[in-house]
Amino acid sequence: MNIKSFLGAKAYFIKMVLWISMAILILVVVLSTVVYINSQNLLVKNEYAANQKILFQVKYNMSFMDQTITNLSKFLYLNSDVTAIMYAKNEDMIEVSRHLTKVVSSVTSAIPYIHSVGIYNRNLDQTYSSGFPLFFKDQMLYEFINSDQALPKLKPIFRDIKKLVNGVTEPEYVFSYFIYETLSSGAKPDGVVVINVKPEWLLENIKQINMIDKQKGDNVFILDQAGEYLDDGTNDPAIKNWLKTDFLANKTAHPQAERDGFFQSKRGGTQYLVTYTNVDNTGMTLLKTQPVLEIYKYINSLRTSIIIITLIFLVMALVISISISRKIYRPFGKLVNSIMLDRIRRSDKDDVVDEISYLNTVYRQSMEMLDHFDKEKVQYKDVMKHYWLSRLITESLSIGRAELESIFKEMRISLVRDASFAICLLKIDNYKEFQHAFHAKDKDTIRFAMINIASEIMAKKYPNEGLDMKDDHVVLIVSIPEEDEHFQSHIHALIKEAQENVSRFFKISFTASISEKTSHIQELNSMYNQALDQAMYRLLLGHSSVITYETIKKNVESKKTGYSRNYEEWLVEAMKLSKTEAKEEVLGNIFEEVGTLNYHNALVSIIRLVDKVIETLEEMKVTTAPSLHISSISRNILEMETIAEIHQIIVGALQDSFKKDFQGHTTKLNYFLVDAVTEYIQNHYQDPSLSLTSIASIMKISTRNLSKTYKEATHISIPDYINEFRLTKAADLLIQDDLSVYEIAEKVGILNETYFFSMFKKKYKVTPKEYALRRNMINLIQ
Repeated sequence: MNIKSFLGAKAYFIKMVLWISMAILILVVVLSTVVYINSQNLLVKNEYAANQKILFQVKYNMSFMDQTITNLSKFLYLNSDVTAIMYAKNEDMIEVSRHLTKVVSSVTSAIPYIHSVGIYNRNLDQTYSSGFPLFFKDQMLYEFINSDQALPKLKPIFRDIKKLVNGVTEPEYVFSYFIYETLSSGAKPDGVVVINVKPEWLLENIKQINMIDKQKGDNVFILDQAGEYLDDGTNDPAIKNWLKTDFLANKTAHPQAERDGFFQSKRGGTQYLVTYTNVDNTGMTLLKTQPVLEIYKYINSLRTSIIIITLIFLVMALVISISISRKIYRPFGKLVNSIMLDRIRRSDKDDVVDEISYLNTVYRQSMEMLDHFDKEKVQYKDVMKHYWLSRLITESLSIGRAELESIFKEMRISLVRDASFAICLLKIDNYKEFQHAFHAKDKDTIRFAMINIASEIMAKKYPNEGLDMKDDHVVLIVSIPEEDEHFQSHIHALIKEAQENVSRFFKISFTASISEKTSHIQELNSMYNQALDQAMYRLLLGHSSVITYETIKKNVESKKTGYSRNYEEWLVEAMKLSKTEAKEEVLGNIFEEVGTLNYHNALVSIIRLVDKVIETLEEMKVTTAPSLHISSISRNILEMETIAEIHQIIVGALQDSFKKDFQGHTTKLNYFLVDAVTEYIQNHYQDPSLSLTSIASIMKISTRNLSKTYKEATHISIPDYINEFRLTKAADLLIQDDLSVYEIAEKVGILNETYFFSMFKKKYKVTPKEYALRRNMINLIQ
């Protein structure tokens, strides 16, 4: 076996291994991913919590500093040395120096991070500073005094007060606290105390708490109320601009966010974790930046462990899936191998894609073979069943009980072996018209439908078998229980129901003949002949009748050989006297008497009556109507199925014979001409030029006379008959030949395809293609 065949034979097993392995692997990967992501999130949250602790410590220190300076400011504002300087009316530098020295010594000894203390005297419009120089002019303070600007009271303001070193002005950053009082709104204070605090203590405090390793990228920044940075020695303005921009963007994007939180931001390809908190009483914001990779370095070992575990599970998944797949696949594989070995022994070559498709192919082929065998078997049994049923009713078979039971069982004949039997013969009415109206396949279909409908309805009460005798009748062999003495009346009701259904679906009628019952199956032939004989009495009882021996008993046992001679004499007299009503009354009485005779005497009486009518017309020198010509009696009278039809023909013929314009114009209803025209149409329907005019030209008769004669005789015009015959032939060709619709139309002499479609749909209520499809479907079902 080559590689392709081997892989095909094991393809489903390989799929099982792969699917189970993939399922386990996907489960492990998903769980590992969840663990890894949760670990990352947990680590970030823990790192945020640690950062928050640092920032909260700084925040606490800042709050503590703020509270301390606030208290100190209040203390100094009320201090006597300060008030002496702040409210002095005259400037005494010795007193100012003395008071200022006492203030500075007491403050700086208690709080070492105090930068300087400034006192503003409005009376003298002079500011005195404990720092250098003594007379320091505070720009912010003077702008407040000399303008309408508001100056925050006891709020830290981070600012550059600038200092002069060796004639050069250098920046000097401090936190400034202002304290003052005004007597009314909008008034300027008489004095102001300014305490300046060194910021270095705060930044150093931050470094000590955080123990920041700047080599790893950690930084802490402070933003004041105006969003400006407090200098912490970070001299990279790009970092400050990025952080400030992203922080403000985060606040704008999350206006409902808490005052403390964190977010991630990217700078220069590096992801940073930014933790922030607000110092409410100072209005400042603390920011701490930390590279995310520095945070995740602790999870690298976990990621490596997860990858190793995943690889281990992958190997285990393969081992487990192979083990599970083998156990599941073992019986399945044995089945496939045994089928493949058997197919090889039978030299069947199959293209193996996988086991499932292979089994599906083998199953489909096997079912096709079984279906073929079943069809052959059913067809064989149907043929044999029809053969044995035909022999039972057409021959007087002498078959032993055991052999008969074997035949019934093998042929699946549903008749009850130990019951009595009767024959129910169903004879199609107006059989001649039936022959002309339907083509061969339709006739077979209708006979088959008659058997099915009647058999199903009969099966409500009696088991039965149907049989098509391939003539004008079909037969039902009915099993009758021994104790059922009124079976004929029961069958009569069931047959009437069947007649209604057949008439409704197929627009035809049939006459039924029910035989007596027999307990010997060998006598079915006699019962069949009895039913045939009884069916002839349709002549007297009419179409759609149900005939039993009881219904015709009086006719069969009648001793009369014909109708009364008196009626014949009265008819001759009425004819000679041209009394129309008398003629019709006498004919009615004659046919009423004929209806009481047996079949043979009735037939002889009809011939006798026709002979007497012709003889009387000849004596009267009246031209006989074509329907009463000797040559047409067999066609127009004896082929009629009921005496009611014969009665109408004779009455009509007498009326035609006695018409004044009938004498000397027999060509009007010349039935020989009608037959010749019909035969000519049937032989030349393929000729596109076939028409009333062409036929009249050949017959050497005017088109008017030909048209009138033909229509009076057949009740259909010549063009209509041509079209009807062509469409009938076209319907046969649609089923039998593999031709296009145009080719079929051309074959039946119609060159205009649109005209053909229109006529065909008008007649059959469907298009030619739909008609062919429906007929083929019916044939397939049968």
